[in-house]
Formats: sequence, C-alpha cells, structure tokens
Amino acid sequence: MNFAALHGGRAGFRTAPIFMKGRNMTFEAWLTANGYDAEKLNDKQRAHLTSAWKAETQPAPKAEQEAEPKSESGFDQQMAAIEAENDRIRYIQEATVTACARHVGNPDKTNQFKDLCASAIADKKTDKRAYELAVLRLDRSIGPMVMSPSGQSTIDDTVLEAAVCMSNRLPNLDKQFTDQTLQAAHSRFRRGIGLQELLMVAAERNNGYRGSSRDIRAVCHAAFRNSAGGDIYDMRADAGPSTISVPGILSNVANKFLAETFGYGEQSWRQVARIRSANDFKTMTTYRLTGANIFEKVAPGGEIKHGTLSELSYTNRVDTYGKMLGIDRRDIINDDLGAFASATSELGRGAIDSLNTVFWTEWLTDTSFFPTDKSLANYDDGATDSVLSLAGLENADSIFRLQTKPDGTPLGIMPAVLLVPTGLRITGMTLMNSTLIVGQGASAATVPSNNPWAGAFNLVSSVYLTQAALGGSSTAWYLLADPNNVSAIEVAFLMGQDTPTVETSSFDFDRLGLAMRAYMDFGCSKTEYRAAVKLKGAA
Repeated sequence: MNFAALHGGRAGFRTAPIFMKGRNMTFEAWLTANGYDAEKLNDKQRAHLTSAWKAETQPAPKAEQEAEPKSESGFDQQMAAIEAENDRIRYIQEATVTACARHVGNPDKTNQFKDLCASAIADKKTDKRAYELAVLRLDRSIGPMVMSPSGQSTIDDTVLEAAVCMSNRLPNLDKQFTDQTLQAAHSRFRRGIGLQELLMVAAERNNGYRGSSRDIRAVCHAAFRNSAGGDIYDMRADAGPSTISVPGILSNVANKFLAETFGYGEQSWRQVARIRSANDFKTMTTYRLTGANIFEKVAPGGEIKHGTLSELSYTNRVDTYGKMLGIDRRDIINDDLGAFASATSELGRGAIDSLNTVFWTEWLTDTSFFPTDKSLANYDDGATDSVLSLAGLENADSIFRLQTKPDGTPLGIMPAVLLVPTGLRITGMTLMNSTLIVGQGASAATVPSNNPWAGAFNLVSSVYLTQAALGGSSTAWYLLADPNNVSAIEVAFLMGQDTPTVETSSFDFDRLGLAMRAYMDFGCSKTEYRAAVKLKGAA
C-alpha cells in the first residue's frame, strides 16, 4: 500500500489515478475517475482539485518540455535520480527519528510513525514537504494514544465514575473500565474523590459555579443542572455536551456496586428454576405436559392430524419490588462517598434477599404441589426410605422415573438435580462424590463396593429450605428434572433484566440530600409437578 493510500490522500499529496487519464479529460470526468463526488465538494476542495486536474491533464509549459532530458539512459541522469532518492529517504528517516524522540514511552505513537515512514519511503511520489505535513498532522492527532490529562477540561462522566469506584475499591475495575479511563482517573484524583468534590466538579462544569462548597443547596442545584426550578444556577444554554450528569454518574456507580453485592447473595435458585423473560406485567400462561400430542403415522395421502393443547396450565406474573434510601446533608458536608457505597451495597443485599424470600416461599408453599395423600405420585414420607441415603436415593429415583403423563404414557424425563437443605449438604456431597461404599455389616462380602450414585445428580443446597417461617424443613429434600428441559418452578424477569436497577436524583424541596432508589421486576411460580419429587426425610 502506498503512502497516499494509507493516509487518505491528505497532507498535500495526491492519490494515484484509478486509470490512465487522457489529456482531454473534463474536470467532472477526472473527479469521477479519482473517486470524488462533485456535488459534495466545497469551494476550497474544488479549487484544490481543479489545480490538480490541470496539472495532470494539461500540457506542460514549453520551457519545461524542453528541460526534459533527451536520454533516460544517461549515466549522469541516473546517478542524479539515485542521489535524489537517497536524499529523500534520508530526510524521511531523520524526520521520523526526531518525531519518535518526542514520544518516548509511548510505543503506540512511535509505531504509528514507523508505519508512516515505511509507507512514505515505498511511495516515491511523497516528497519532503508532503512528509513534513504528514508528520505534523500525526504528531498532533490523538489516535489510539493513551491520554492521561491532568486538566479539568478533560474530565468526563466515565472518568468520574472510575474515580468514584477506585475510591471505594470496587473489585475487578479492569473489567469495568478501559486502561485509558483508569489512568485518567488516577492522574486527576490521585488521593481519591469525595462526594463533595464530585458535586463541585459538576457544579463548575455545568453552570460555572464558583461559590462555596459549604452552600450545599447551591452546589446541588448547580451540579444537578436543575433547569425547571428557576434557580439562579440553572443550566446555561451553552453548556452543551460537555456537561456532567451527576445522577447518571451516581446511578452507574451504584449499579456496579449493587451488581457486585447482589452476586454475593445465595444464587441456588438459578440452578433450580427455569429463567424466562416477560415483555410486560400481564399474566403469562403456559400449558403442562399431557402426552396428547404424540406424533402419529402420516397416511399415504399426506394429511397430518391436528394436536390439542391441554386445559392444564400454570400462570406467572411479574411484579415490581423496590426500596429507597438517601444520602443526607451530613454525608455531603462530611464528603463521605463511603456512605453512598454502603447504601448501594445495602440495596444490593436487600434485592437478593427479596428475590430469595419470594422464590423459596413459592417453592415451600407446596401442599397442593406435593400432596401428602400422594395423589400426584411425587411425594414420599416413609420412615426410612425417605431419608437421604443410598436407599433413599434409590426410592426417590424410582418414584421420579415411574411418573406418567395424563394419558398414562411414561413421562420420559430423567432427574438431574438433588436439592437439599443446609443440614444435608455434607451427606449429599458424600453420596454424589464418593465412588466406594464402605461398611455393609455382615453382608459386606456380597455387596458391590462401587457407589452407583456418584456424580448422578447436580447437588444444590439452600439455607432457605430450613426456614420454618417460610414453611421449610431441615430433613426434606428433592429430586428435580433439569430446569432447561422441564422445570418445576420458574422465575420471570421483565425484559430479561435479572439484576436490580439503581437510580439517583437530587433532593426534593423537603429533603436535604440525595435520593437513591433500587427496584427489580420479577415473578416466581411453580410449574410442572411431574418435574420434581419430594422426600420428607423423617417419620
């Protein structure tokens, strides 16, 4: 690739012609041949291209024609051309070294100059002047350089978000922000950033506020760009895109901290439930397994018979759960962003606690889902064969596999998940991980030593299963189908958003501080009872 093509034909030099041009080619035809759109050219571009067109298509002056060498094979002419080319290359290389010396420590920039040098040397049409202009342009361009500005004018929302997260030690910062953003935040706020400083930066940027940081009301009005209240610090008309959105910064930071805390909570429900997306808050209906739609042999005429949907169904509906907290005037005066991070983390814990409570309450409210009269053939309360053990697993597996569809045909779904309360977690781990059976009493010599249940099911444990307030038990356990196949319970999230959302805003008139609210839209519902078996685990 030649120098001109690499750099878009800029820096005062022309791109190579697309095809050989005749001396009588019109200006419009010349533009088309070189890939220009005549209708999109401004006056300056047209004038420049007109000069280039004339130089290429019109005959050279007579004096210039006469100055051309009569013989291209002469020794003097060839040596002169070689010396001129060597001089051109030497100039390009020296200019490149000088430019790179100005960017020591920036390998990205020096590599750009090396590429520029190589392409200029390869393109013999690039003279000293053209290369000088190209070097000047590249020297001033930002390109992919890592910028670490120290002036306030370079601070934007993303840099402020990174500074807040760094000050409050958010884990995995490198996964949240680019290296350039983290470097800029570190350079500008080496000792961290406080809540008061964040508001002051936004107040000055958004409204030119130069007042005291002690006037909290004025600072917040200026920082939050309150254009509706008629305040003296309303947003200026020329603020434009350089303004800083404090609510956006705090909301983004809060969502990062909340997601981190939300993920620390118990996530066992994800391994037990089918997760689906809801488009709105309307009730969703899903039909159960019936066996009525088994395929039938197609007659020679090619007619395929219609199937039917069962009247047996289950429903689910998404609701909104949320909580609001605030950062009061004292936290702002104390310059305490830690209070903000703590409040966000508390909302994250509240969100996962709320989801777990709703989910496991729905699961444990099971008198009709696992009827004790065994009318649905998915419950056992035997004194010994319902206890979590080798025999209990054999009993539960048999109950599960013997279930049928309403038409009496086999269910045909295999158990995949062993769900146990906290007190049975170690027992479950032993049964799932041990490969040998030890200690069979007098019959030990006749019993195989291999454990047939090793690795048979995915072990899932939840502390909520033992909560008496939710209807839990310390002995009951379950076998379930893979929820991605047929689920016994499902969780629906509005628009698939399975983590909470945090929003912040400036204070209201009757509140001195910042308001923060978090909410989550979800719904939980048990679905197919044939996809689970419950064992009481005690007499």
